[in-house]
Amino acid sequence: MNKKQRLIFGVAIIIALLGYLAYMGVASNQYEVSEAVAAKEKLAGKIILVNGSLITGTDKWDPLSRTLTFKMTDGTTTIDVNYTGEKPDIPPGYTNIQVVATGQFDNNEFKAYKMLTKCPSKYEASPGNIAKQ
Repeated sequence: MNKKQRLIFGVAIIIALLGYLAYMGVASNQYEVSEAVAAKEKLAGKIILVNGSLITGTDKWDPLSRTLTFKMTDGTTTIDVNYTGEKPDIPPGYTNIQVVATGQFDNNEFKAYKMLTKCPSKYEASPGNIAKQ
């Protein structure tokens, strides 16, 4: 192998390793609620993304502290979420709101500093809410 071939080989190895590390970093920090709860001790102190559905009627917004508390589920497991930040768009009376919360576990609660919800135009209103509109 001449110098040029060794250089190309070395660069290819470095690119492959960086790609693998980037993939593992992105792929390993997103969990469903039940997966996150099962791995809670292993994930302690780590920033993760948790996917689930907001349980209707459990959301409480405090405008003074800019804190939203709610319960989130994946249909199997439920966790308490404490989100601090801008108030997300959660119309009253709607069901099956999909949430992605970014944060970390603090004992039995998930402390989120970022929260994404499914587009409000895609929500399905509950039967009681249709009559109110």
